Amino acid sequence: MGPVNHILNHTSGLHNALVGVAEDPKLFCDWDECLKHIAMAAPETEPGRQLIYHYLSYGWLCGGIIEHVSGKKFQHILEESIVRPLNVEGELYIGIPPGKSQSQPTKKASLMED
Repeated sequence: MGPVNHILNHTSGLHNALVGVAEDPKLFCDWDECLKHIAMAAPETEPGRQLIYHYLSYGWLCGGIIEHVSGKKFQHILEESIVRPLNVEGELYIGIPPGKSQSQPTKKASLMED
């Protein structure tokens, strides 16, 4: 994947690492499959040389680092650090979990005052 600083500052050259996944948008819901695509991708530019915003791959790149360093699935880290403390179980997850379909209604968060 390359040095972490190259990933964090968008100079890893992996800005288009998920372009092939876009051919089948359902693959974006498969966290592990996207990580595999990134792992197989070659940088398009020399890492550390050119800043190109990683608009599509950044979340997977950062999540992959978190998984590698922590030894835990990114979803577990999200649940531990964000979902349970904010009491939003079933509302924030990576991909589509088993038993949940895209057509099922979910609660909507509101940031507006009543």
